[in-house]
Amino acid sequence: MSSSRSLKLTFQSENVSMWGIFFARIASFLSMELPSLSKTTITLTNKMFSTASAVADGKADMGFVTPPACVGMAYRGVGPYTKKMTNLRAIGSFPHDDRMMWAVPADSGINSIDEMKVKPLRLVLPGAEYPVRFLVEKVLQAYGTSLAELKSRGSLPVIRGEADAVVHEALQTPAWHEVAEKRRMRFLPIREDVLRMLENAYGFRRAVLSKGALRGIEEDTPCVDFCEWLMFVRDDMPDDLAYRITRIFIEKKGAFEALFNGTPRTRDILDFHINPKEVWRNVGEIPLHPAARRYYEEHGYL
Repeated sequence: MSSSRSLKLTFQSENVSMWGIFFARIASFLSMELPSLSKTTITLTNKMFSTASAVADGKADMGFVTPPACVGMAYRGVGPYTKKMTNLRAIGSFPHDDRMMWAVPADSGINSIDEMKVKPLRLVLPGAEYPVRFLVEKVLQAYGTSLAELKSRGSLPVIRGEADAVVHEALQTPAWHEVAEKRRMRFLPIREDVLRMLENAYGFRRAVLSKGALRGIEEDTPCVDFCEWLMFVRDDMPDDLAYRITRIFIEKKGAFEALFNGTPRTRDILDFHINPKEVWRNVGEIPLHPAARRYYEEHGYL
């Protein structure tokens, strides 16, 4: 972020083209108000845990990450982060209804994560740079095993290709519906003590995979929450700029919600209805930027 005479902004997020458009719209609205905005750079990366570091270190001015707990881990210096990034500040969260799910074939005989230890499976997992992979390792550790041990017993983690079981998020995307409709699956619960550990140690909230959300979910199933995409900046972002970004996010929300219009609700990743009274709540337990807080308070949202 450069001086006010020539403002340059860099945005970073997961490699999802939609977020490139999201950032571009924010930049477009900002440029109407700030003639000094001379350059906007949008970085989309597959290294999911790099965005918090990029913002904290000044390589990016604003990040966009799901779930907010990932930014909370960076703020606290836990999990994949070796140092505290206490200069991170929240603007708000984009609504996103999601869960992390463990699904195995209904005819596999597996009824719990414990039983995965003794029944080899070809297991679809995201790459090591994804929060789901981090959580899989922590969950398996809490169950007294690991990916390495599962592999030694004959399980084969795969990212793409033929597989028996899936551990991933993105509940509302077509891929999960296709999996559930093509083959009868069983969705495994996570034990209460494991969910408590994930929340206390890393900030990942517990949730419920509701009965009927997908074919094969025959009862409410305890799982890890993956809701919301957190928009965040550094504490040194000028108040005027942070206030403008917050105001644009709320007052131009129709332009952002329109990115998802025409997509059936049950096949989309986002809720796409921005509620100003909710967007400041789930921010990974990092502080709101003071200017963002001021905007929400002035307008009666907080």
